[in-house]
Amino acid sequence: MNYQPKIITGTVKGTGWPIDGHTLHFSQWDYDNYESWHLYGWDDADDEAVMQTIFITETEAGLCNYNTLEDFAKDWKAKKWEPQAAFCLELDKVEVVEVVQQEVKNDTRDKLRAHGINLTPRKYSDKGGILCLPLDKNLNGDVQAKHPDWVPIECPNCGRKCWKMSEADKLKEAQGVTFLCTECAVKAGFLNSYQKNQRKPGGNRAQRRQAKREKR
Repeated sequence: MNYQPKIITGTVKGTGWPIDGHTLHFSQWDYDNYESWHLYGWDDADDEAVMQTIFITETEAGLCNYNTLEDFAKDWKAKKWEPQAAFCLELDKVEVVEVVQQEVKNDTRDKLRAHGINLTPRKYSDKGGILCLPLDKNLNGDVQAKHPDWVPIECPNCGRKCWKMSEADKLKEAQGVTFLCTECAVKAGFLNSYQKNQRKPGGNRAQRRQAKREKR
């Protein structure tokens, strides 16, 4: 059975944001060690408070694509807004009202963790890491027709043409991410800080081969 998170309804308190006092839907996941509540949904009556809160938090995190609440609200109500990161609250900021769904586990995540892999969505508080930029060769058709806000750039490591989304520069400025094309990101390792021109022990390939010949 696929993993399913715990889902609750809970009343928000003590955040200082417009959602205080509102009862919303939250999920709780094993990948972040159950350390936070993730906003899962809300009722129509709470939409205005949630909208204002998301605008405030994305602006404070440097991730908001809108200069004013009015512009943000226009796209929000037209259902054109796209979240820039997971919205999470500390456990003590939500008073549980009802458990809608209990967590259903599987062993896939435990197996990944055993190999040093821990996949989590990016949070406002995260710093560093690698932002994967799609390689041009892997995209079909006119990229800018589908994504008019994307711009072509060269991968800082390999120099191949890839595409940068509008949020990329904001993530770099606010959270210090490193840009790499998808293939270089895989080689660097998603979970490790990327070091450009990192040297392998024993020198380059030719030097390592020479050392092996001398040992024979």
